[in-house]
Amino acid sequence: MLQRWLRGRREGQALVEVALVAPLFFLMLFGAIDLGRVIWANDVVANAAREGARYASVHAGTPGLTSPVDRQAIKAHALAFVTGAGGGATATVCFSSVQIASGQHGCSGDVNEPNAGYAKGNLVTVEVRVDVPVIMGAVFGFGAFTVTGESTVLVNN
Repeated sequence: MLQRWLRGRREGQALVEVALVAPLFFLMLFGAIDLGRVIWANDVVANAAREGARYASVHAGTPGLTSPVDRQAIKAHALAFVTGAGGGATATVCFSSVQIASGQHGCSGDVNEPNAGYAKGNLVTVEVRVDVPVIMGAVFGFGAFTVTGESTVLVNN
């Protein structure tokens, strides 16, 4: 009789242990999945910005060499590389002159540096931004991570 009573308590003990450990296990599991998705989105967005800047650099529109592309075509090309990284992807393109002394480009967003345009010898900066929804957002009170990738290259053609 005592053995039957002790066996029932052991089964109850296992149930309590599972009830205490399972939430922590699932928190870590879904947190790892979210972290992996954000890291993957970071890689995708960085690649999209790099490809957009390369596309702008190569298609500068030197007469007889390439056909010119506009800012919207550069954005569309960059955003074509953002597949499955999240929702609401946006791209910005700006042009600036080379700043040898500071090593910084002088534009941000969709606003060009004054007196700088889409011409050989200038810099083009493409920035791609995407919001990555996360599973754990409901638990900790946030909905998404914003991931940004930026690439600046010299216009060659």
